[in-house]
Amino acid sequence: MKKILTSVVVSLLFLCTMQAQNNILNSDFELWSYGKPVGWTVGLHGTITSFVNLPVEVNFGTQSSEAHGGSSAVKLMSADFTIPYVGYSLNLPGILQVGESEGFTIPLEDIMNIANMFQDTTGFGGLDSTDMSSLSSLTRLLSNGVPCTQVPASVTAWVKYQPQENDQLIMLAVAKKEGMPISYNYGSFQTDDPNAYQKIGIDLDMPNAECDSIMIVILSSLQLGSSSVLYVDDVSLEYSGVGISDMESYTGKIYPNPAGDRLFIQPENEEVYEWTLTDLKGKLLQSGKASGGVSIDTKTCVPGMYLIQIREQGETSTHKVMITR
Repeated sequence: MKKILTSVVVSLLFLCTMQAQNNILNSDFELWSYGKPVGWTVGLHGTITSFVNLPVEVNFGTQSSEAHGGSSAVKLMSADFTIPYVGYSLNLPGILQVGESEGFTIPLEDIMNIANMFQDTTGFGGLDSTDMSSLSSLTRLLSNGVPCTQVPASVTAWVKYQPQENDQLIMLAVAKKEGMPISYNYGSFQTDDPNAYQKIGIDLDMPNAECDSIMIVILSSLQLGSSSVLYVDDVSLEYSGVGISDMESYTGKIYPNPAGDRLFIQPENEEVYEWTLTDLKGKLLQSGKASGGVSIDTKTCVPGMYLIQIREQGETSTHKVMITR
């Protein structure tokens, strides 16, 4: 009887762990219907409004047997987004979105703004400096994402990338609550071997915070008119514990993490070091120089993820810390 109970408990823990790591339908792309992955969008379809309503549709993805796990993956490529009767065509990077899009209705002027955004910033390379009206229009082309009750620590995927020259792929994730973004990140990636899968991922700030949905968008290229080919498989939401992420070799302590009104740095030696506290965009909030323990007042910091950087004896380490209330 004891062995049976133990087996049941272990099985339940395993299932809970699986649920905590991923709650995306068809995250392994094994389910397909009418040539499209169930629970995902691999194209754009909708109506462009002008003097008349213009229906448009473009497909970027197909089912492929070149999978990381299981028997199938998504193969993404660029495709022409053509506006009928207007004579305008734009070759967009392949776009993969979590969730099934119900289609869009968007003015022709907004489509032209999006086209200019891609052309002026080489894809998403200049996302931070892009005009917000273009970004607002762009989000209207995307799905609303899928239900998600907690912000994940990271979003990962296995990809095999065959880029054109020095091209890069893009991953974007946005966690939302009541329609408003509360946590997001994006990154561009290259691969060493175009014939092998590798794991990519982006970290989100405010992990474990409450949310109601998450958007995930993967693009096959940073360039317009690209011939790059991207295979995507096994997308995952990972809910690892919040802790300090050591990017270098600092051996002292930074605590508590998560922190409240105060954060402490405690080195292992009495060597002089410099420290900075920044947000995730690199904005400097506080800095100092010390040879022992430091107490940092964080009362004015908005709850979220921050970076502590320590420079000691010519070496620099960077550490993530969560500030809560």
